[in-house]
Amino acid sequence: MPRPYSADLRERVLAASERQEGTQGAIARRFGVCEATVENWLRQARREGRRAPKPPTGGPAPRLDGGALAALRALVAEDNAATLAECADRLAARTGVRASAPVLCRALQRLGLPRKKRPSARVSRTTPKSPPSGRPTGSGSTRSASSVSSSSTRAASRRR
Repeated sequence: MPRPYSADLRERVLAASERQEGTQGAIARRFGVCEATVENWLRQARREGRRAPKPPTGGPAPRLDGGALAALRALVAEDNAATLAECADRLAARTGVRASAPVLCRALQRLGLPRKKRPSARVSRTTPKSPPSGRPTGSGSTRSASSVSSSSTRAASRRR
């Protein structure tokens, strides 16, 4: 979400409109804002008497509070290799708080707790690769490629 315009800009736009320094469109172009923004600011000033933006609401309450976070920290200390689903089940059994895997993942990241004891190893470049997929190269096939056809490539033998 974009940041709100400054209170100073809002005040200058409202003052210019009150002094009738032009139409809403002209004022919007002069201050570099959308015409709908000027209209909204004027409506808010007229109806609510509010010349400043609303304070931020803060979002939803956190799902994991201090007690649940402490229990999560203890769970990770006991079994660092547990999956997020296992952590969620164990946390629900201990605290009664049910949290989804993404919520647990973000909480673990905030706490700075890794879920694995060590990172996974790099892929070896010396291991054999799987054989290429596709049709055989002809060594094992007894029929020639020209004799093989499918119903979509065969000429129609009978028409009704």
